Amino acid sequence: MKKNWTKIAIALGPAIILASIAWEYARTNPSYGFLIEPWAIRGYETDHGAVFIALAVLLLIGGLVTSWERALDNKVSAAIAASFVVAATVFAFAFGERELTISVTTVLNVMLSFLLAASLAMALRSLLGGRNRFFTRAWPTFLVAWIGFFGLFAVTLVGSEIRTQLWPVILVVGLLCGGLSVTIKPVNMAANRMLIFSSVGAWGVILLSAGAIRQSLIDAQLETVQLGGATGLSVQYKDTQAAAGWWLAGFGVTVLFVGAVGLWAKRRDIVAAIARARRQRAAAEQSAKEIADAAAAYEAEIAGSKPS
Repeated sequence: MKKNWTKIAIALGPAIILASIAWEYARTNPSYGFLIEPWAIRGYETDHGAVFIALAVLLLIGGLVTSWERALDNKVSAAIAASFVVAATVFAFAFGERELTISVTTVLNVMLSFLLAASLAMALRSLLGGRNRFFTRAWPTFLVAWIGFFGLFAVTLVGSEIRTQLWPVILVVGLLCGGLSVTIKPVNMAANRMLIFSSVGAWGVILLSAGAIRQSLIDAQLETVQLGGATGLSVQYKDTQAAAGWWLAGFGVTVLFVGAVGLWAKRRDIVAAIARARRQRAAAEQSAKEIADAAAAYEAEIAGSKPS
């Protein structure tokens, strides 16, 4: 069990998220209990529960596939990384109904330029670092790319508003993270990197859902006939709070993140040990070849010096 604790954590985290739907996601101040109904909502009573279930199932499948030993194969690892991008995009398409209005500010330009420049620099270092000395270090490429992207966006996008659905934004971010995961060496760790990125993204989804969950409780109160037949009564927003189920879901993602990082660290050590053994074997084979060549040359020299 101690040996496989990372895989256990990767499976346990999504299981905890699934279990959270049986708990309260939001509740009101107890002083409103005599007047306001419902005073709490559980995960299975709201759409947020469906979001958490879908998130947990996708994370569970992605975690189990990443834990597969074949995931250390380069092609399989890249395919798993691509599947994470597809799953995140489908998830956003299914649950992200509202249109987003993104105000492109200088701060957003800095962040977006940084992400694009870092991805491009890491990709070029991985692909061309062995052929061109300029790309052996990532920071010169990053600096040039960051200035270029920042200037381009400052001229074209900063100060404007972009209206879009959620899924194209998630697709772009997913492609950047996926490309970064695949291009960083060793390539066979791409799936593990994407699992870590996905767990962080899932944690963000759960964290940002607290406000919507509290508002859902208020909406349910407005739609419910209260005592005495009164309608339209509701607790104030400041007197609602995220309850144990929301915290439990966040704890589940934390468990998954710890397991994903642990599995990545274990496999990194294994891959490094294998690479080191291959280098040592290659050096030993080269030394053996040189010794054999020297012995052959010596024998030839001795044979040539004997009188005929």
